[in-house]
Amino acid sequence: MPISTRYLVQTTSAFLLIAFLVLVGVVGMNFWLAQKAQSNYEAANVERDTRIAAVELRNALQVAESSQRGYIITGNEIYLGPYQSAKVQANRRLAVLQQSLRAEPNSGPKLQRLSDILNAKFDELDRTIDLKRNQHDDEVLALIRTNAGKNLTDEANVFFAGIIGQTDERLTAGAADQRANTAWLRLLTAIAALVIITVISGAVVVVARYTKELGQTHSQLNTLNIELEQRVARRTSDLAKSRDRFEVLLSEVNHRVANSLALVSGLVSLQIKALDDTASKEALAETQERIFAISLVHRRLYENATVISVALNEYLTGLLEHLGTSLHGKHDRVVLKFDIEPIALETDLSINLGVILTELVTNAFKYAYPKGLGEIRVSLRALPEEVAELAVEDDGIGRAEGKPAKGTGVGTKIVNAMCLSLGANIQYLNLKPGTRAQLNFSTKPRRSAINEQGLPA
Repeated sequence: MPISTRYLVQTTSAFLLIAFLVLVGVVGMNFWLAQKAQSNYEAANVERDTRIAAVELRNALQVAESSQRGYIITGNEIYLGPYQSAKVQANRRLAVLQQSLRAEPNSGPKLQRLSDILNAKFDELDRTIDLKRNQHDDEVLALIRTNAGKNLTDEANVFFAGIIGQTDERLTAGAADQRANTAWLRLLTAIAALVIITVISGAVVVVARYTKELGQTHSQLNTLNIELEQRVARRTSDLAKSRDRFEVLLSEVNHRVANSLALVSGLVSLQIKALDDTASKEALAETQERIFAISLVHRRLYENATVISVALNEYLTGLLEHLGTSLHGKHDRVVLKFDIEPIALETDLSINLGVILTELVTNAFKYAYPKGLGEIRVSLRALPEEVAELAVEDDGIGRAEGKPAKGTGVGTKIVNAMCLSLGANIQYLNLKPGTRAQLNFSTKPRRSAINEQGLPA
């Protein structure tokens, strides 16, 4: 049936009107969604700043506590270097947090309480530092045992966790809203495109033209597929480069940490030479060995590809060789032997194990053989169910039961603290003659957010 000119004009006009209305609807929806996207973006920026302020405030408090603990344990003013900057950083971030949370309902009492907690916490830290400077160690210990500082830190962490959790929830909700808006936009755009294509198809009504347009659409789709494949290839390449940069950066960080610890060791060595008191020299020498045990881990990480674990046979062998060389000068007739099996352990736990081994071997050199002649044996072996056993034994005078440890007792405290972090208990066995110190610890990985390349997931 032939189509009249009037019918064609009326039909084409109706199709064009429909297309125009659809276009107006799509444009209006785009403007509305763009406004919502802008609002979500601004809200996300506020939430991001709030979260960053809360995280950095928590980090500043942790840095201040670490600096204070280091100073209380060692009495070395160098540990207080980060303290004042952390305190200033905490005050700044608290001000940012108060500004960003001011608009929330009922935020005033919470922010005031958080400010009071932080002020009380820093007052407690300042008081312990002043007491330590004045050599009132008993008062420092008494103040710490009240657990007032720990309670303040725990309460502050509750605030931080709440703020971070709320911002994460709001960010997640905003992202979900944005995804929903995008989905609506896609749906409406698809519907509009379908209507417009229908209008054009109805207006044209020519099979050849339709076939031609279909061919053009197919060609465009192929072009888009090629462009998409190229984008995926570029993105994959960028991700590989980013991973390589991360590995280089992490290696550089370990290198810098190792160099910094070497610098600290050198400063301690200079301090040892400047002292006349034998006891102080020995205490600093022990500190220097502990620093070396930690720096050796970072040197191993810098030299190896993996960063999440340490090969104990390489690390402990290097550590024992260094201890044998450094201690042999004072105890030239004491022989150090060791048998270390190849076992892998997480980096943080390896540092703790190295400090423990340094303390045990140093004590054996110092106290096991008063006459200066004997043998010290170190062994590390794998046990079933991913458990390892570290043992240090000698044939010396033995460990007196019921009597306090020789020396200052700092080494014993360090060993106990490191064993606690390993989840192990150290045992001292009387061999008659001699003593065997041994501890069993788990070698199971404790981290879950690490991928196969050794990078954070």
